[in-house]
Amino acid sequence: MNTKQTFHVIGFLLLLFALFSGSWFLWLFGGIFFFMPALQGWWLSSMSKWVKLDWTYDQHRVMPGTAVHVTVRLHNHSWLPLPATWIRFSLPEHVSVEGADEVKISNQRTVVRLRFDLPMRQSAARNLTLIPHKRGTVWLNEAASESLPLFGDERSDLTLPLSFSLLVYPLPLPLPAFVLDETEPDGARLSRQRQQDDVTFQRGVRPYLPGDRMKHVHWKATAKTGSLETRLFEHTAQPNWRIVGHILPSYEPMQQRHNDVVNERTISCLAALSVLCRKKSYGYELFLTLRQRGREHYHLPAGGGKNHHLHVMTQLAQMHHYVTSPLAHLLRRLEDSPAREAILLVTPRLDDETHASIERLLRRGHHVALLDVSEEQAVLRRFEAMRPTRQRRVMS
Repeated sequence: MNTKQTFHVIGFLLLLFALFSGSWFLWLFGGIFFFMPALQGWWLSSMSKWVKLDWTYDQHRVMPGTAVHVTVRLHNHSWLPLPATWIRFSLPEHVSVEGADEVKISNQRTVVRLRFDLPMRQSAARNLTLIPHKRGTVWLNEAASESLPLFGDERSDLTLPLSFSLLVYPLPLPLPAFVLDETEPDGARLSRQRQQDDVTFQRGVRPYLPGDRMKHVHWKATAKTGSLETRLFEHTAQPNWRIVGHILPSYEPMQQRHNDVVNERTISCLAALSVLCRKKSYGYELFLTLRQRGREHYHLPAGGGKNHHLHVMTQLAQMHHYVTSPLAHLLRRLEDSPAREAILLVTPRLDDETHASIERLLRRGHHVALLDVSEEQAVLRRFEAMRPTRQRRVMS
């Protein structure tokens, strides 16, 4: 029997004695035991209008091990105080919390409790520090509030909505020392596909043509000649890479092996390559052996710059529950490219089928480099391009 039922039984007995004795005191006293549970129910149904939770934080995207400072504010807009009010929420197990009253691990979750003592129509704030240690998305959409009950041991639970989303990027893996230009086929000469105007170096002016940007108009030369003149820039060529990431299935039943640790190392290596290309201002396109949106492989078109780097890091951070595809099928697709490409393969498993695919790529004139992430330290392996031998024609 809970407290509400106990109050109803006591109130019923008092009203029964009041009916036979005619005592107004018993009528009032018995009615109080029915009024208190009704008041408790009304208070719980109306608490969401008067109690609000505010959650602010200083960072949205961080690396593992970065401290995120959070401020939790609880607002009481009612005319009743809220003593001994607890706010409870849970985070992933890998997130450590500092500054809370209670922190415990339960069911692979970090359960956090904060205590507030709110007077009427007042607010209170608490400061927390969250430190995520793994990549992924940390999010919250609600927190539970436990207030001091009006009677007995019945808790006053309330669900408070909040909005919190923290993106944790993968930690880049240390890479061996290598230069991307050494295996870039068009790194030392211009190609029509990769030549661009470098606005840093100007080599002259030319007459204005429809479609030229107005910011490239040379106004001094225009004033001298009396006609619009456009700046003429030097051409430059930037390396463009094809990075292939080999993601293994999370669990291989035939071999009874889990590949989560190996896949995390592959993702960290891909993140390190993205950081390197961002620093060197190299363009690249990304291929992953993952099925996504009905496609056999994941493909991110070629690009460069900050936005492209953030998009790649976001995709790597949100990768979970892998549905993989064979690496040989992806390499077979790259063989059909008419242009000679620079391919960088990141794989934790180099088998005979992969060797055969690399040999076919080399015979077609592609340049292939491989980063082996089967161990803790990535190892670079280079493959020399095969030159086709000319066959002599014999005249009979």
